[in-house]
Amino acid sequence: MNHFMNLSQSDVLRKFFQLSFLAMIYLLLSGCSHTSPYYRTDVADYPRDIKFHPNEIHSRVILIGDAGEPLPNEPVLQTLNTWASDNPEKSTIVFLGDNIYPDGIVGDLADARLRLSRQIDAVKNTGADVLFIPGNHDWARGHPDGVAILKRQEAFVDSAFGKTGHFLPQNGCPGPSVKDVGNVRIIALDTQWWIDRVGDAANCKYQSEAAAIEALDRYIAEAGEREVMIVTHHPIRTEGPHGGFFSWKEHIFPLRKLNKALWIPLPVIGSLYPFGRRYVHNGLQDIWGKEYADMINQFRSVMRKHKPLIYASGHDHSLQVFEDGDATDYMLVSGAGAKKKITRVGHNDNTLFAHQHPGIQVLDFFRNGKVLLRIVEPNDPEILFAMWLK
Repeated sequence: MNHFMNLSQSDVLRKFFQLSFLAMIYLLLSGCSHTSPYYRTDVADYPRDIKFHPNEIHSRVILIGDAGEPLPNEPVLQTLNTWASDNPEKSTIVFLGDNIYPDGIVGDLADARLRLSRQIDAVKNTGADVLFIPGNHDWARGHPDGVAILKRQEAFVDSAFGKTGHFLPQNGCPGPSVKDVGNVRIIALDTQWWIDRVGDAANCKYQSEAAAIEALDRYIAEAGEREVMIVTHHPIRTEGPHGGFFSWKEHIFPLRKLNKALWIPLPVIGSLYPFGRRYVHNGLQDIWGKEYADMINQFRSVMRKHKPLIYASGHDHSLQVFEDGDATDYMLVSGAGAKKKITRVGHNDNTLFAHQHPGIQVLDFFRNGKVLLRIVEPNDPEILFAMWLK
């Protein structure tokens, strides 16, 4: 302290800019979002053009999340339509929540329904089965009428397809809800119910966290020869903003959150928001939030006993593939369903693939027990990543 008190004003400014320069260098090296695909070294050379006969596939599951603000000719939905139409009788499409931004079917009802209709129209006539699960925005982000708002979306989805069962879990319940598709067991959970305690479970099959956890344990254990895939909105692993990743742009140019044109450098000062969000704000929707962390611990405790093959989610608007090995074999984040909503993404030692780009994830479950994952984007090349999970 005495050292700095003895410095002149010019010396203090010089020290400040020196520290700012060093901070900028550090952030440039460690805070770059993967606008180009990231591949972990040991999977970077995996072939992407894998040939097989369609009859070899027993079931296909296509994951798309956070598609709730699609463009009029949304490229991701066009890609989804192509892939769902390829082998429709064996395909199940799962929309991983945040199906309507910003607050579900509330406010401008016509606009909200249009956003959901674009997703439904992209898949309705493909012949594939379709499943929607809720996210925090579908619950209107903690709105006191969140259950009614969510049920409004469920009714709209059911009406569009002419029967119930396309929206799980139903009635604003926590789940788990089970859908067996060929040689795959899909278990759906409403993670927003867990994090924000938004629902009234009095009319639900499982009315408490303990009952839901017990059912999740049982459903995984009773899957038999089927591969188990848990589908939710909120991830357990993520290197996006909800996992604490902020690129150097957020640290150096914080005013761009207010206006994209404000390229005014404010090093050090700009880091206050990322650090404050991580260590002070402790928000519900980030993995370090108390309720969120508690949910993760409960899920992991169950999954460690049986280790399902896949835990799939959205929430962060990017494409991520993690090798887990603890509670499940693989964790997938497929929240890149709308081009205008894409957000930054980094990586950690468990990351196999990461990309800040719109796209979907396609899982093929073969008759011989093999499982193939492909990352598909509306660009050239279309298949960015392919890996045999089994």
